[in-house]
Amino acid sequence: MDMYLKKIKIHNFRNIASTTIDLDSRFNLFCGRNGQGKTNYLEAIFFLGTLKSFRNAKQKEMLTWNENSSLINCALIDNNLGHELSVAFEKSSRTLKIDGKSSPRIVDYCKIISVVAFAPEEITMINGSPEQRRRYLDRAIFSSEPDYLKIYHDYHRVLKHRNQLLKLRDYAGIEAWTDQLLTTGAKIAFERADYIAKLANNFPVFYKRISGSDEEVSLCYRNSSFAAGYTQEEIYEELLKGITLTSRLERERGTTLVGPHRDDLDFYMNNRLIREHGSQGQQKSFIMALKMAEIDYLSNISQRVPVLLLDDMTAEFDRSRIDHLMDFLVNRNMQVFITTTESDSVLLPHGTSCTTFKVENGRIV
Repeated sequence: MDMYLKKIKIHNFRNIASTTIDLDSRFNLFCGRNGQGKTNYLEAIFFLGTLKSFRNAKQKEMLTWNENSSLINCALIDNNLGHELSVAFEKSSRTLKIDGKSSPRIVDYCKIISVVAFAPEEITMINGSPEQRRRYLDRAIFSSEPDYLKIYHDYHRVLKHRNQLLKLRDYAGIEAWTDQLLTTGAKIAFERADYIAKLANNFPVFYKRISGSDEEVSLCYRNSSFAAGYTQEEIYEELLKGITLTSRLERERGTTLVGPHRDDLDFYMNNRLIREHGSQGQQKSFIMALKMAEIDYLSNISQRVPVLLLDDMTAEFDRSRIDHLMDFLVNRNMQVFITTTESDSVLLPHGTSCTTFKVENGRIV
């Protein structure tokens, strides 16, 4: 195994007061009744690796009640070498360390661990807003290309400033901001379309493995300005055409009407939108297959298999889908963290390397 977490220390995170856990290099099950804090362990691992919450929680919301600071620290093995990663945070600040040394750049820090999470909240992505699907896509790209974060922030900074000028009807300096918007917007749109094109190759294979069915599934990055396969320069030109055509309407509405902030990600099954025609079970399998394709892509480009977090497994999948998924994961050389109300004997095949942690009120008992 290329990379796995060996030990994790968590202090003042949600309802976890203080704990240190030795982890299994393959499967780690957090079992217990609902509402005991099982998911908090997965969220802590996700935050450690990505500095984000898969629940979309703000940093201050992850602090233990009436506590001012939190610390998450882990020892990991990467290509047989030991490393240490830690994040200490307060309501609006944080300190990152790699092997005991401060890491001033988020990009450098986030290159250490690749983490992919599947949580109940992500099922809503299919029927949710375009913003939710764009957020998933941007986070997935950031996991594979940490430098994407700067492009993303640059675009939204320019977009905010340009919208302010439109609202104030201050058109004198808008041309310079428009050019920056198109330049950064073309980069984002190209990266998104390219990422989806790469995932789309193996995605149907993963869906079939997980669902055990033969439905045809596909992904499509939807925008109003360009077609699949366009270069970044061609996307820039198409965005320029679009923003020129909508210039008058933009001034009337006081907002930017063209750009990747208005794009979407469409999910299809048998050539029909799955949100309109797919069952809940099919939608869950679809999102899980998307995660598997993401893991496969990350593994190929970084030569490292990401850590997988699966939240509330038995509530989200029926027995058949769980069996297909577990069979798939057991045969992949990766570390997996699962929360469930079931025992490991129910979820995993006999003989699988696994450590089970029982959680009560945030404590391992």
